[in-house]
Amino acid sequence: MFEDKAELAVAIEKKVEGGFLVRLRGRLDSDTYKALEQKIKPVLAPATKLVILDMEKINYVSSAGLAVIFQIKKFLEDKEGSLIIASLQPQVKKVMDIVKALPKENIFEDREELDKYLDYIQKKTLKKKDE
Repeated sequence: MFEDKAELAVAIEKKVEGGFLVRLRGRLDSDTYKALEQKIKPVLAPATKLVILDMEKINYVSSAGLAVIFQIKKFLEDKEGSLIIASLQPQVKKVMDIVKALPKENIFEDREELDKYLDYIQKKTLKKKDE
């Protein structure tokens, strides 16, 4: 499931059409960011509208790691998609807060909170469709 490369493990799972869950484990820094770039590249296709980064097991992020996250965010925004980050460790959340990496509404405490939000959005969209 996870593939280790220089202290970073990346597991990608297609959740829905155009939506992927990317689970990370280890350090996202100047020694490991290329592993994420290589693994995420096939996912970043025009049809991709949602990438969820589950960072529960990321214990460190550097500016090189942030640069990859910003690249993913920019790609998705250019395609009218979204990047969502879930389950940040306190020290990584502090870094994200300092650099204002994402709007607060795109960062979730855990996957349960994220699932509730996604359920709400889908129900809201279906309700609009039926009106």
